[in-house]
Amino acid sequence: MNAPTLAWTGLDGQWQPWLAATAGSFAALITLYLVLNLLIALWPLYRARFTQGVARQLQRAHIYVDASRLLAVNLLVAVVATAFAWVLGESLVLALLVALACGLLPRVALWWLRRYRLAGLRQQLPDIAMLLAGGLRAGMSLNQSMAQSAAEVPPPFRQELELMLREQRMGASFEAALSGLERRAPLEETLLLCAALRISRQTGGNLAHTLESLADALRRKIVLEGKIRALTAQGRLQGWAMGLLPVLCAGALALIEPEGMRLLVSTGFGWATCAGLLLMQLLGLYFLRRIVRIDV
Repeated sequence: MNAPTLAWTGLDGQWQPWLAATAGSFAALITLYLVLNLLIALWPLYRARFTQGVARQLQRAHIYVDASRLLAVNLLVAVVATAFAWVLGESLVLALLVALACGLLPRVALWWLRRYRLAGLRQQLPDIAMLLAGGLRAGMSLNQSMAQSAAEVPPPFRQELELMLREQRMGASFEAALSGLERRAPLEETLLLCAALRISRQTGGNLAHTLESLADALRRKIVLEGKIRALTAQGRLQGWAMGLLPVLCAGALALIEPEGMRLLVSTGFGWATCAGLLLMQLLGLYFLRRIVRIDV
């Protein structure tokens, strides 16, 4: 072996770690640059879809919050939570999962609020039907009875009745106001109430008697569903226990044996195990929900 070859071999052995680190840094910078360009290109589309979708859901729930401010708060929470996950967990995959969960948080919160609101509307429907029937028997018109009912009932149905009356004062027809109520509150009970009002407007008849019968049927249905929920409470409790037990066990083991639990978020086999566990949990919760859910 000649002298130049020996010199190059020594140089290569001396500078090889530095060259590898430099190449890795350049690769990371190029990847970061491409990811930032992709995020900048997709940001206007995501912002438009987020603001439109969330604004529509907020409007249906009668929550008057600016969607752009909600987006800013969501981004701030996502950045802080992702940074904490990156520092504490030292895993890129965990940080990405936390960022994804923070991105879904507003939609999940709005879904829960909408579900809570629909449950409140459903509980108030028998009382609304009885109030409308009482107003009609007292000699009021349907719009006067609706206004009187809106003054007596609490939210959320008060907001719906006031919105219907406001739409009619702005020039919308009664049919359009009923269609708007059905769209904002897609419940079987709401469809029955709107169908009774619509048929009475078109064909006539004793609307007060129809509303009283409808209120009695809805009240019996709600009572029967309450009994079913009481009888299936044990199954729902088992579902919550099945869903929370692995999370609690993982948290306890992370405090007791952090080095062993770190393998679940730092190796491919650990992530495969977590994915299989999550899949089995979801399947179990799905079948358990199908068992305890009884339609009336």
